[in-house]
Amino acid sequence: MNRRIRGFSRGHLRPFLLLPLLVLADCVGTSEVPFDPPDQALGERLFLETRFAEYFAEHMTGINDPLAVGDPVVNQVQNVYAGPMPGPFAGTSINCRSCHFVDEFQNVPHAGNRTYSDFTTRSPIPRVLNGFTRTPRNGMQMVGSLAPRSGPVFLHFDGEFSDPADLVRATLTGRNFGWAPDEFPQALAHIARVIREDDGSGRLAASYGHLSYPAVFLSSSYSVPLQFRLPKAYRLDVASASDAQVLDAVALLVTQYLKSLLFQQNDAGDFIGSPYDIFLFLNRLPKIPYPGESPEHYVQRLSLAVQALANPRFVGPSNGTFQFHAQPFVFGPTELAGLRIFLGTGSGPGTSHAGNCAACHLPPNFTDFGFHNTGVSQEEYDAANGSGSFAALAVPSLAVRNQNFDQYLPASANHPNATERFRHAALAGNPFYADLGLWNVYLNPDIPNPQAALASVVCANIQNCAVDQGLPTTIAEFKTPSLRDLEDSAPYFHNGSKLTFTDAVNFYIESSHLARVGELRNPPPQFQQMSIDAVDAPSLAAFLQSLTEDYH
Repeated sequence: MNRRIRGFSRGHLRPFLLLPLLVLADCVGTSEVPFDPPDQALGERLFLETRFAEYFAEHMTGINDPLAVGDPVVNQVQNVYAGPMPGPFAGTSINCRSCHFVDEFQNVPHAGNRTYSDFTTRSPIPRVLNGFTRTPRNGMQMVGSLAPRSGPVFLHFDGEFSDPADLVRATLTGRNFGWAPDEFPQALAHIARVIREDDGSGRLAASYGHLSYPAVFLSSSYSVPLQFRLPKAYRLDVASASDAQVLDAVALLVTQYLKSLLFQQNDAGDFIGSPYDIFLFLNRLPKIPYPGESPEHYVQRLSLAVQALANPRFVGPSNGTFQFHAQPFVFGPTELAGLRIFLGTGSGPGTSHAGNCAACHLPPNFTDFGFHNTGVSQEEYDAANGSGSFAALAVPSLAVRNQNFDQYLPASANHPNATERFRHAALAGNPFYADLGLWNVYLNPDIPNPQAALASVVCANIQNCAVDQGLPTTIAEFKTPSLRDLEDSAPYFHNGSKLTFTDAVNFYIESSHLARVGELRNPPPQFQQMSIDAVDAPSLAAFLQSLTEDYH
């Protein structure tokens, strides 16, 4: 089911209603209570919390009654389609929702609902750090990012995190919240102080029963209503807990909230929200893998069934409507042609209309949760420095990189002055900067937690990979995003360089061609089975549009 969002909505707080059904549900013991589980509710509140940032710590006096002008970075929201828009958190400081919107701009032209992403190429940050005024990457949509899978979890475009709680801790105490790499102690102390000293009087607390953080974290009193009373596993006496324990508890609760962000599914696990999903249902096509079936085998089975479909039943307005999108609710002949191209594979001069897209964007999640170099960094770097520049870019070996950490790798607590030259947008006329994606994380001694999981993916087909052989294969690789409801996470790719589906499809036409003629550095092998041209672009774009749903 889609998330029911409390808290800030279109710049205002929704009123909180205490329902008599809650008491009845508690008495009869039913699990069908009309509110989110308490751990998710508190996680959502922490996700919306605007007091954790460095700007608040430095410029806004009073934990419960701040007296100062808010951070200018949240006063406006940048939109590459429509220009600046008024920020829903104006007058405060940055929070997680400042870059991961949902329904704040639901009825705004050229904006609309989001799947926890923003509207710009790279999100603004509240403080210039290490030369960055914006995040290194486009804000990847978060819905489905923690969906169940058979392999390891990777988060962020470059797989920096394998544990969502690690991501939350790093975000709240890192650059996106205005904290420098060597300011972790100050960030930790400030966040713990916000939790301990909160008295429940703020605007955000009003949507959560006016409960203070100490009260709801403790949840030991029946004065805490059932809908907010935490299970024992999540409770903490913040008055006696260490600062680190408070941050860990915050991270755990936000993680519970993030796990609840899923696209619409029924009790059987079938996706049901998009015209594509309805098309599968109407034509009795396989919707999800069998228990124990690999995603790859499911794609083969689906592809055979789609190619063999002789008299398809198409989707139209009688099958559904969109509440939050102007587009018609359709899956017709053009969308079916796009699906067949999407699933098709082939190579050689006689092959055409074969996208091989499902090799990386495997249905039903439309991602393999892995990493690939599609050529986005090469395109950006060559545009800034001339054709062929990325192919000639000198990338150090593992030994050289380790000996010169500050010169090559991202800044960290151990290396706060590192240049981050290879996790930076390319700059015109300045060949120093490029974005090498996963290369920055893999075998990086300052990012130990995801290494075992990354090695299992990077080294899958490489002998003696643990030494150095695997590192070159990670150059310019980025995590495969889901294509579900792609309409609500534009602009596309890690640098937000493509504004429309057609732009993205045309990029793949060009980039796969470069791979086949040997002009794409570190090309993905999947491009060898891709053979599409401009004739295929409208059908593929229509198919991508058919994956839209009313997430809210």
